[in-house]
This record gives sequence, structure tokens and C-alpha cells, in this order.
Amino acid sequence: MSFRPTRLEVIDEVRMPPDVDAKVRQLLCACFPPDVPIFSITRHWHGSAPAFSVVIHADDVVVGNVAIVIRTIRAGTATVTVAGIQNMAIRREFRGAGLGAPMLEAAMREAVRREVQFGLLFCVPGLERYYAQFGWTRRDVDTRMDYDRQQNIPIPGKNICMVNTLGDEPFPEGDLHLQGPDW
Repeated sequence: MSFRPTRLEVIDEVRMPPDVDAKVRQLLCACFPPDVPIFSITRHWHGSAPAFSVVIHADDVVVGNVAIVIRTIRAGTATVTVAGIQNMAIRREFRGAGLGAPMLEAAMREAVRREVQFGLLFCVPGLERYYAQFGWTRRDVDTRMDYDRQQNIPIPGKNICMVNTLGDEPFPEGDLHLQGPDW
């Protein structure tokens, strides 16, 4: 199968075409096999709907996706609105082709346009170097969430937290509470 990336688009969640939604879910199922029971039904990880998604198409196939959850969270004693990276995925045969950078750049540009000052993501430690090349920095903090009728529980321990400052203000110091489920 030979595809050439032909189009990158930012899609507001309320305008997500059903066929693109289905293609993104197919991509997520291929990239995250243990989570097929979830992604075969929805793109909303733990029920967290994105505000928008950045999708890369090659012909009629979705080959890349990153969704952005916009949420006000607690960071130490402050509240901040963040653009949370959700479901970053690139079709296996396109990995290493440089698709992640334009998706992340487009996502953060759209977040700035929506007046969000910080990006926030959770990933396994093995991906820290990948995201660091795009300006993301690791934050060694306790991160908690509310999920599945449970309050103030830790996010999965396999994940690290990374922040991207999109404006002039530094990200507040202190532990995080996501004010809802993780994404």
C-alpha cells in the first residue's frame, strides 16, 4: 500500500464528519490494539471529548490524528486552561516520515487562537525525547483526576506529564488535578 500525505485539517469536534470519525477510530484501533473495545465505539478517551482534532489524510485514508481536550485544571493553587493532547497516532507505515511535527504545530496554533496558554500531555517515559524536540518539558508532579465516580485518584502510573508553554506566562508550580478524567 503506497500513500502520500495529501491534506492536514483542523476539525472542530461539533463538525467532525461521521466518515472521518470512523477512519480516525480505525487508526486508533490499529495503533492501540489493547484499546480496540473503546476506540471501536468512540474517540473520547475516558469520556473526554476533544474540542478539535488535527487529522492528516493520504488519499482517502486517515494516517495521523491528534485530538485536543481544552479544560481548566488546577496546578498547585492556580487554575489554568490547557490544551490536552489526546490520542496522538500515526499509521505505522508513516512513522518516521515527519508527520507528528505538523500535527502538533497545527494543534498548538489552534490552541493559541482559542486563547489557551499551555499544552499538557501524558505519555510513557519512552516518548519524552520525542515530545521534547517540539518544546515539551517534563513535569515531575503528582497528577490526579476524577473518573468513573471516583474523586481525586492518580492517573495511571505508567505516564509522565509534559507541558508546553504557548504564551508568555510560566506554567504554575505544583501538583495537578485534571478536574475530570484524563484524556
